[in-house]
Amino acid sequence: MKILIKNCNLISMSENREKYEKCIDILINNDKIEKIERDITQENCDKIIDANGKIVMPGLINTHTHIPMSIFRDTLDGYGLQEWLNDKIWPMEDKLTEEDIYYASLLSCIEMIKSGTTCFNDQYFMTDSIIKATLKMGLRIHCTRTLMDINEDGDERLKELEELINKYKELGDNVKINVGIHSLYTCTKECVEKAVKLAKKYNLYIHMHFAENSKELEDIKKLHNTNIPIDLLQEYFKGMDLVLAHCVKVKPEEMNKLKDLNLSVAHCPVSNLKLGCGIARIKDFMENRINVTIRN
Repeated sequence: MKILIKNCNLISMSENREKYEKCIDILINNDKIEKIERDITQENCDKIIDANGKIVMPGLINTHTHIPMSIFRDTLDGYGLQEWLNDKIWPMEDKLTEEDIYYASLLSCIEMIKSGTTCFNDQYFMTDSIIKATLKMGLRIHCTRTLMDINEDGDERLKELEELINKYKELGDNVKINVGIHSLYTCTKECVEKAVKLAKKYNLYIHMHFAENSKELEDIKKLHNTNIPIDLLQEYFKGMDLVLAHCVKVKPEEMNKLKDLNLSVAHCPVSNLKLGCGIARIKDFMENRINVTIRN
């Protein structure tokens, strides 16, 4: 199928193009961009889109999600993170079915498509249902089976994750599995070491919550017997590719400890404000050349 987009305003990430060009045509042939130039002829096109006054740009990437949780939105207000999670959300999640996960994921996919998001990085469970919904909607997904061992089911979760890795390895860019560690306050050192070993075995990156609020840091200190939680990142993850969600409680003087890590920070301003966590020091991260992405 040939699609011709006429007269668009193009925002390009290509190094050999201007970043912003007006009145450009784009010819798409069987889902591949074949040509970008002015005044492309309209012969043999199955569909022509007049994009006058519209912007064409690469799809946005939502770098930290739990997409089935869209059905919980605005059901619980006025709680801090730990109370919201431990006392409210986790008990409700225990009652979710595969069907619940599937339809909640469809809802979130629709919302992301409306915002121009074409790929997202998810951390949840019942991952098959999330992937099924994502493929139906035509999006790309990076996902995992979230790892933790506070309920003594760490090895079972690890086994489920490895099964996912092998099940979806043939789907190429549409589905990518990563190693999702919930957090250092829900994972013991043993659990983290097993997760890192799995990531190295399959050459995968690690996606983890970190420093979301002060209570979390105190819990990490107790569980991992440390006074400085950020030092654990070097100890456990040096040489690994990392996506760390939140990072609200990283101090300015601690930025140097992150520079040597292959790290991206997933900034989550709406979530952090709703749960009273605070605001991550985005300016400090960027000034220290630490990559910052966003959850939209």
